Amino acid sequence: QLLIAAVAATMGTAAIADISITGSMKANYTNTEYSDTTASTNNVTQEADLVVTGSNGDTKVHVEVSIDGGNSTGTANSSSANNMRTEDVWLSTNIGSVAVKTGTWNLTDTIFNDNATRTTGNWVLSTDVSGVNIAVEGDSNVSAVKTTLSGDIAGVSAKYVMKGTASATSTGKATAGKATNELYLSSDVAGFGVTYAMIDSDATTQGADAFTISKEFNGVTATYSSVDADASYKVTGDTAAFGNSTFMAIGDDATSIKLAGSMAGNTVSARFVSVDAAIATDDQDINTFTVTRPLANGTTLEVTYTDHDKDAAADTETLDVELAVKF
Repeated sequence: QLLIAAVAATMGTAAIADISITGSMKANYTNTEYSDTTASTNNVTQEADLVVTGSNGDTKVHVEVSIDGGNSTGTANSSSANNMRTEDVWLSTNIGSVAVKTGTWNLTDTIFNDNATRTTGNWVLSTDVSGVNIAVEGDSNVSAVKTTLSGDIAGVSAKYVMKGTASATSTGKATAGKATNELYLSSDVAGFGVTYAMIDSDATTQGADAFTISKEFNGVTATYSSVDADASYKVTGDTAAFGNSTFMAIGDDATSIKLAGSMAGNTVSARFVSVDAAIATDDQDINTFTVTRPLANGTTLEVTYTDHDKDAAADTETLDVELAVKF
């Protein structure tokens, strides 16, 4: 203790106070049963993240390292799920009244798109003009620039996104090289949380719109959501309304009802998703029930049961038990 105190006394306060290390880890046991002759599966997986943040005045550096699977012999930055690799790495600062951020990170999830693919050389320049935030951003992977206007208008939170034309050979863009405009509105109306989102694309049948309304009744929050996709658009959003929507195909529409509340110290939720598929025989119903219980020292235990009914394929029942901790 005396040695630690002596070393600390010789260090500047900035060296001590401006570096933070946080992280998280979760381990999951998953059992899946099939309605046909497919054998049931049992899997144990791990996912860990370590985040180092350093700041000096208005400048901040963020480094996130993934240690999934516990196998550190893989190549850094590779696509393998079982190795140590860097994920989000970015720097942010201010140049006058302009906020600057550059590096690599996941974009913000929306009800339409989970933006799971990281791109390199990301950059954002943003500033406030008369109460409206104006942000211009792009990246090195896709030759497209996105401009976002956001602010409050008479109690309505609004965001309007204009995406420029992307390279014809680029991937990961729902617009297939065409320009798009996106609108997001949210407000509180008579105690109900209401949101509306819309994608308007130059590409034929590449639009979508979504509506969500939520309200708390006696400690239970009820949420209804719907998404309507054009014939050539695929919804991939990973949101509270639908959960992981990777089960949806191109042109699929969906509705969801979610109930969430507390019971005996636990967080309890039930979500009922119905997919109106573009191909009638591919309609689906996904019912999910989740119980989360806090344990000691920031640890949580979460149990999720999912019943997935499929018209044209084997139904599945999945039990997932997750032990997670943040520090």
